[in-house]
Amino acid sequence: MISFGQTGTLKGEVIDYTTGEPVIGAYVYISNDFRSKANLDGSYEIKNLPYGSYNVQVSMFSYDTLYFKINIDKPEVVENVKMGNTQEMEEVEVIGQLAVDRKTPVAVSRISQKQISEELGSQELPMLLNSTPGVHATQQGGGDGDARISIRGFSQRNVGVMIDGVPVNDMENGWVYWSNWFGLDQITNQIQVQRGLGATKLAMPSVGGTMNIITQPTGGKRQIKVNQEYGSGNFLRTSLSYKSGKLKNGWGVLFSGSYKQGDGWVDGLYTRGAFYYLKIQKKTGSHLTSLSAFGAPQEHAQRSFNQPIYYWDEQYARDLGVEIPDGASGFNLDNGIRHNQHYGYITKPNGDRVIKAERRNYYHKPQITLKDFWKVNEKLSWSNMAYMSIGRGGGERLRNSGGIIRDENGLVDWDEIIRNNQVKTLFGQEYPSTDPAYHPDLLKSSQVLTASVNNHMWIGGLSQFDFNPNENWEISGGLDYRYYKGEHYTELRDLLGGNYWVNTQDQNAISNMKTEGDKVGWQPYHNHRDALVQWMGAFGQAEYSKGRWTAFVNLSTVVNSYKGVDYSEKREIHLDDTTLYIGGQDVVEYEGEVYHPNHPDLKYNQTETKWIPGFTAKAGANFNITEKSNIFVNVGYLSRTPQYSNVIDNNTNEFFAEILNENIMAAEVGYGFRSKKLSFNVNGYYTYWENKPFPFGVAVPDPNDPTQFIRANVNGMDALHMGVEFDGVYKIFKNLAIEGMISVADWTWQSSEVIDVVGTTFEFDAKGVHVGDAAQTTLSGSIRYEPIRGGYISVRYTYFDRYYSDFDPFSLNVASGNGGRESWEIPSYGLMSVHLGYRMKFEKTSLIFRGNLFNALNTKYISDARNNQNGGGFDAGSAGVFFGQGLRFNVSLGFEF
Repeated sequence: MISFGQTGTLKGEVIDYTTGEPVIGAYVYISNDFRSKANLDGSYEIKNLPYGSYNVQVSMFSYDTLYFKINIDKPEVVENVKMGNTQEMEEVEVIGQLAVDRKTPVAVSRISQKQISEELGSQELPMLLNSTPGVHATQQGGGDGDARISIRGFSQRNVGVMIDGVPVNDMENGWVYWSNWFGLDQITNQIQVQRGLGATKLAMPSVGGTMNIITQPTGGKRQIKVNQEYGSGNFLRTSLSYKSGKLKNGWGVLFSGSYKQGDGWVDGLYTRGAFYYLKIQKKTGSHLTSLSAFGAPQEHAQRSFNQPIYYWDEQYARDLGVEIPDGASGFNLDNGIRHNQHYGYITKPNGDRVIKAERRNYYHKPQITLKDFWKVNEKLSWSNMAYMSIGRGGGERLRNSGGIIRDENGLVDWDEIIRNNQVKTLFGQEYPSTDPAYHPDLLKSSQVLTASVNNHMWIGGLSQFDFNPNENWEISGGLDYRYYKGEHYTELRDLLGGNYWVNTQDQNAISNMKTEGDKVGWQPYHNHRDALVQWMGAFGQAEYSKGRWTAFVNLSTVVNSYKGVDYSEKREIHLDDTTLYIGGQDVVEYEGEVYHPNHPDLKYNQTETKWIPGFTAKAGANFNITEKSNIFVNVGYLSRTPQYSNVIDNNTNEFFAEILNENIMAAEVGYGFRSKKLSFNVNGYYTYWENKPFPFGVAVPDPNDPTQFIRANVNGMDALHMGVEFDGVYKIFKNLAIEGMISVADWTWQSSEVIDVVGTTFEFDAKGVHVGDAAQTTLSGSIRYEPIRGGYISVRYTYFDRYYSDFDPFSLNVASGNGGRESWEIPSYGLMSVHLGYRMKFEKTSLIFRGNLFNALNTKYISDARNNQNGGGFDAGSAGVFFGQGLRFNVSLGFEF
């Protein structure tokens, strides 16, 4: 019905769902008398509309046409429109497990593609999230891709990371190796961080939160992007992207590639890597099918060991009250915060001296995903996904019989190491470094370069349906399966001038003389072994929405299987009540029969398959108080199956004793406000974690040999994480906005008891001691100003406080007087970053300049610390630390057409 007495204006913005950019020229149509085209900033306006209801059509070449109804009942009605492929957008909502604003009752933060483009620069993706409540990310030793992230005090082992709905946390220990995911920024549509148990329907082992990374669809407008970056440490990156938009017959293609290289801000931490991504999509009737492939082959040098503060900066240590030990001098004192002890120079045959890293990571983990999203009818959709990941690579380090030989600058002296492998000195005379016990002429190396190889095969599948029987109910459920085989061994990579190396760790080896490419070892956990993990899950959710209310109940269950195989321990043959163990050089006679290494009945050392079930129950509700305000509450209980590293001891290939599930209870309440100028969220959370394990077990004295230690799985460590979070944005003017974030938490251990571990009794007291490794108070503020169309400058400042160094709570031994002691509190620090850019638009092309300053004030600060690494003082003098990186820059020039 239309009333011709009063009139109003319909206005808003038309933006691309994928990029967030304006859809210039989009046609907004009601009738020939009432229509408009989106201008350069995507805005449109239709004036003098008589009060009443209208059907609105929005169209643009290569986008799905949108239809919606609008009611003009006041002088100005604002309706912002997101354009894209409708089915693609629905697929993202379903498969990506995304939370919906003012509907899904969880605490959530979103990082847009625009923010990634403007603020990431040459940083790693987790570093961008430091402005998110409850999040703390650091770059640890400074190696490219070695960043870590914590959410609400839980390390990334306990944060679920998904890319387009595919879980990527390591299946053995839960870690995420960000170096394997270089290039994600190039194809990311948005990052959604759900804190707490989150809205994910899958049985995810996430306690702190879930990080959903959603890649771009192929729809939208056709686009080609070329970008060149340059940054600190001679960082160079060249990128190319192509998106076809919607082609004829429903096809679409997205390709992106990148290459990077750099010397690193830290001395000797070079990086080289590439990235590729290809997505082919086809819409056939009610099916949307896509095949994608992602890979990022890379190598980068690493800095592995925390060191005393005075090792890096003597004056900084003195300012903290640290007494410098009498023996601290030379290589152990005041090396500078950019120092790296893990590299040196090697002379090539042509006389050139080049950098060679003693610690180097190299890896390639391609992932292939096949997805089909079927819109069966208006009420039912069904999505199916299959994926495969094949990882190959490892990490190098120097193995030596003595200390590492260093030059006058404290760097690895590769030339002298090679010389020592070739020549030995006896009574002032030099002789070839041969050993007649092995070979009269071949040179025997004493120092070699080895690699801890971690290969894996990972396949998985996910099937999910969503059913809407009516406008109020949504029923969803599905199945989740994953299979993982991790192969681990140590490989001899470089003999460094010699011809062979002697190693006896592999008891099935025919010879102890090892050459390059052979499998070797150092300790039992270096053995050649396989870790086999299966994950079988089922989930279901019911969601009810009516009027201002939304509520959901989610139930999920999982069964994990664990099995270990050791190829380095002697093989076994079972004969009635006797078991014979036969190595590669053994011959055993038993009851008249000779057993040798080639006997067909010999089997490798392997565990049985252990199955452990777990489940999750979650519920929540959201109530929209007004058009601007909403409140929500959620509760959940997670019985989490342990990670492989807490089920099978990689020293013995045996199951730990008393394997129990971890139990997590969580509750949260929050309030949100949305208006044209001001938007903010505030929430409080409570998470209680029972049976929190220590990764890879706890080292305890061996009851059979007190001089040795064994690993044990210790149960009974509980932790309480609670806090309050706030984040908001205020748009002062259309071109000026400020953002703010406050997170104040209290994360403490809750256990104090006497425990018995493999016959050894000890008492620990961690009750009330603060959890380490993440700042418990964080503040962040930013201001963004657009002085001219296409130009912007933003300044962000983030402050970290109440940051306790990492420690093992089981080390708070009452008998040693350490019960109840807090770990050393790292000095508070704040970091400023500056971001600016300008987009120069032409008729069909754009030229984009961007610049970034990180740690713009060149603040000197400690980013990571380990308590009591250099003594038992629980203070700055005994902590082992890494300093954060100083002032850095990144500039880029891009071309879009």
